[in-house]
Amino acid sequence: MRGQTLDHWLDHIFLCVKRHIGRYGHRMVQASGNLNQLYVGLEEARRVLAGTAPQARPAAAAALNIGTPEQLDAEVIGDRAALFANLGGPLKILAERFRLSERQVLLCVAAAGPMLSVDLSRLYTFAWADFAIKLPSVGFLVELLADTAEEHDDWLAETMAASALVRSRLLELRPATAWGEPTPLLHQGVVVPDSVIAFLRDKLDPGEASLAGMGRYLPAERALPRERLQLQADTLAELGAVVARADEPEGPRPCLVGPLGTGRRTALGTVLAAQGRGVFTVELERLAQDEKTFVSRVAGGLREAVLRGAVPLLRGDTLFDDRQKWDPVAERLGELVDRHPGPVVFTARQPVAHLAQNVRHVVDVAFPAPTTGEQRAAWEAALNQPDGAQIGRALSERFTVTPGSVHHAVADARARRRFVGLKGPITEDDLVQAVRRRLDHALSNVAEPFSTSVEWRDVVLPDEVMESLKDIIAQAKHRERVFDDWGMRRKMSYGRGLACMFSGPPGTGKTMMAALIAKTLGRELYKVDVSRIVSKWVGETEKNLARVFDEAEKAQVILLFDEADSLFSSRTEVKGSNDRFANMEVNYLLQRMESYDGMSLLTTNLEKSIDEAFKRRLKFRVHFPLPDADDRAELWRRMLPEAEVVSQAIDFPKLGKRFQMSGGNIKNAVLRACFFAADEQVTIDDEMLWRAAKAEAREMGRLF
Repeated sequence: MRGQTLDHWLDHIFLCVKRHIGRYGHRMVQASGNLNQLYVGLEEARRVLAGTAPQARPAAAAALNIGTPEQLDAEVIGDRAALFANLGGPLKILAERFRLSERQVLLCVAAAGPMLSVDLSRLYTFAWADFAIKLPSVGFLVELLADTAEEHDDWLAETMAASALVRSRLLELRPATAWGEPTPLLHQGVVVPDSVIAFLRDKLDPGEASLAGMGRYLPAERALPRERLQLQADTLAELGAVVARADEPEGPRPCLVGPLGTGRRTALGTVLAAQGRGVFTVELERLAQDEKTFVSRVAGGLREAVLRGAVPLLRGDTLFDDRQKWDPVAERLGELVDRHPGPVVFTARQPVAHLAQNVRHVVDVAFPAPTTGEQRAAWEAALNQPDGAQIGRALSERFTVTPGSVHHAVADARARRRFVGLKGPITEDDLVQAVRRRLDHALSNVAEPFSTSVEWRDVVLPDEVMESLKDIIAQAKHRERVFDDWGMRRKMSYGRGLACMFSGPPGTGKTMMAALIAKTLGRELYKVDVSRIVSKWVGETEKNLARVFDEAEKAQVILLFDEADSLFSSRTEVKGSNDRFANMEVNYLLQRMESYDGMSLLTTNLEKSIDEAFKRRLKFRVHFPLPDADDRAELWRRMLPEAEVVSQAIDFPKLGKRFQMSGGNIKNAVLRACFFAADEQVTIDDEMLWRAAKAEAREMGRLF
């Protein structure tokens, strides 16, 4: 608590000011021989120094009847000895957490004096006798606290960049306006951050950070109980062992490696809660990326963590992946971490070799993506309702999500139902919407969502094609169970993606079936826009393709490459630079298709033009033939609307036999007939359908 402890230290600063005026009062004398009073008069100075301030002792300059230098020194030295012998309260905690000496604590209080006491602030102005100065300068604080001239250098060293006070951002130096940049050290202003002032007053709000957006604090009392963690036992044990030794002088710097949402921060909070400590998270990616600002804000985040007795968690997930942003700040960040008075924890999405080049004793703790079974358990635990197991099984087959995403999705779904006034338990549809809202991706920049209203009852395809489509759906539904629950992922280190190619003449239903498969699986289908992918600039096409696959993995959607022969065409003999660059694009596609873990569908009318290496990577190659007469007759029947405007005496077998069309052309012909009938206000009969079929045939270039 604040109480008399801080007041006693402030009283000592009053004594130091009294001595300073006694020593350097000659600087305040004007040419007329009077004191330069500024806006602080002699009477006010007398009153402040004479006792109206708490526990202040009598003092005066030449005009205030100050004692001899020997008396002033003896008074300050004796009071300081008693002060150091009774360090307690927030000041003692500050010294212990930041590993400060008593001298450094005194300097911190002296710099904070104007922010802790209005009287002391005005007295400082009186002492340095310069209206233009708003902050105590380094030189003023050195003269204020040094007992002898020989001590000046020792006090000055405490304000240099390598000192614990400046390095920990307990003191921040500011250039003086009159000097500009660079301001000599002696004339730089000294500021104590607001959070440190609040800490000294014992009024620090643990949930607030002094810099907007700098960090988030998770106190120990809000940590998740160990029994509620959705985490493998060996991962939790390894994390506990590493964190237990992180306080040692040469202890480890844990790096929690895993995808976003795997519970890294939550697990760390649980482990630290057993020690009575919280977690202060600093988002490295969100801080300004110029070196000076980045270092300053990270150091501020480390300070905020220590003030709260928390362990700083530096989230470097995206920053570590971007070497252009990471490399300029890596060395300085390493210096901050190595000098930090306590443990520091990192997060990364994958092992970061270059982190260990700048930070000593980095130890990776792996947080693997949850298996299908673990996802089901997470859904069931988060839902806590009778049908939770059933919904969890369905969702774990449709999405691959982390425990963090599960809990956020359930919370979002509950909130939405409450806001719109819906009663009853959460439904699967509620959670599907919530999950899709939380899948952060920018796939719409390079692809378009594609869907269909067609149902399986509308489909007319040969039996062998239907069997292949059923096999595709079965593999897509159960791939997590086979790969994760049955352990096949370990035996197939790559090439686990489900890539299928639909080939055949135009209008045979390839694109429609891709959309229907996605609809059956409950997944979104995104149709890749080739015009946004292919670029005339060297390397741009590959970068755009990388965005397609990266964003598709985030979105957990099915990719559709319509007219795939434009991208997946065969490589050719290199006879010029164009051939070489075209082959480079195909080579890159081969590599990404091999590593892509999702589902992709390719459609083409020219199967022979597809590169043979792509065909080898395809799990299914389904040929959609032109329909025979019976299939065409069935297509005519199913395409017609279910309404009274359709005649019951239509000869579908004759239509199927007479017009050799694909399903797409039959659909167009039926639509023509509907508009003919609407315009003439008659029913759709044989004559109307024949008329529409002939018109469509002419469009196809066929004559009857």
